[in-house]
Amino acid sequence: MKDLKRLPDAELAVMQIIWKLAPPVTAADVQQNAAKDWKATSVLTFLSRLCEKGFLKCEKEGRQNQYTPVVSREAYLQRESVGFVKRLCGGSVKNLVASLSDAGALSDGDIDELRAFLDAQGR
Repeated sequence: MKDLKRLPDAELAVMQIIWKLAPPVTAADVQQNAAKDWKATSVLTFLSRLCEKGFLKCEKEGRQNQYTPVVSREAYLQRESVGFVKRLCGGSVKNLVASLSDAGALSDGDIDELRAFLDAQGR
């Protein structure tokens, strides 16, 4: 998965829909579940690009194409999270958490959740 590129927002939105639905899905499934009012041609373009990039595989089922994710949501999230921390925070998770805290984006519940997660990891 090292060679996979970061997805543009629209393609990521399509992948989020596909990950949420029970694969395989059709272009119509994606269009019906999209938050935006995408035209069918736009959805087909996004799906085609995602296949070319290696995120989806496409199989013909009758007259419709069926799309199945090749990259899991979890794998993409891990890859993007590491990349995000490296790009924006110089690789420092502490800097990320500090900036979230300084911005008031961490509630007491969030902090408790982070502590419980780290405790569960034995750290």
